[in-house]
Amino acid sequence: MAKLSEEEKARRAANRRREAALAAEEDAIRQENKRQEWVANGTYLTRAELEDGGHCRGCGLPIIDDLGGLPPLMRMTAQEREAHEAGEADFKRRHAECHAGRWSVSGSRTTHCGFCCPPPPLSEQQIEAIVSIFARAGPDPAEPDTWRLALTCGHVIDKTQHASNTYWSASTTHCPTCGQTRGIVTPEKLVPSPARRSVEHRRLAMKLDEARREYDRHQGKADAARRRIDKLEAQSAALDPGAES
Repeated sequence: MAKLSEEEKARRAANRRREAALAAEEDAIRQENKRQEWVANGTYLTRAELEDGGHCRGCGLPIIDDLGGLPPLMRMTAQEREAHEAGEADFKRRHAECHAGRWSVSGSRTTHCGFCCPPPPLSEQQIEAIVSIFARAGPDPAEPDTWRLALTCGHVIDKTQHASNTYWSASTTHCPTCGQTRGIVTPEKLVPSPARRSVEHRRLAMKLDEARREYDRHQGKADAARRRIDKLEAQSAALDPGAES
């Protein structure tokens, strides 16, 4: 087989990236269409309906079945393992073409499809906890990095994400020109702004100071240990019979 040129390798790599982006785009649009279908058909349960024992409007199975969760596979009894395997087989039969994850609620064994079954509504306590987390985590406006995203439609957009991310964390995004979700072919991190560089400089300076203090602490301990070794060696040498001659 002839050896591929660097140009051919680059072309094939670009084709693979585009194919992956198109596949991600197709799946994201499929998920969006399903969510819109749930809204249009009133498929979502209210919290009251869920707590009253309402069944999932996607698959018809109970969400809260009061059966209790199963233990880890290695700790299941023969009867529990049989029930688990039967449930797995039934799930795969009903959702073989869904290509999605699955979910269940604590204390229940019934598993629901991430594509067919709308997620259960959150409780007021869960909503308050989430709001509290986001309220405490307000980012410094100087911290985000800007990324340039080339999309499957040919448009290029700039978006930001927190600087702690070393790669672009999503495979699709909304294209404002097309007005719909598109796959991301290539993400490129842009040169940080002066404000971002200033923040990064301060962060590195703090880490450098911390590392120096840690070094000084360890060095002090090492020096003390060296002095103790020297003292013990001197005491040992003084007790050595050969030292008197």
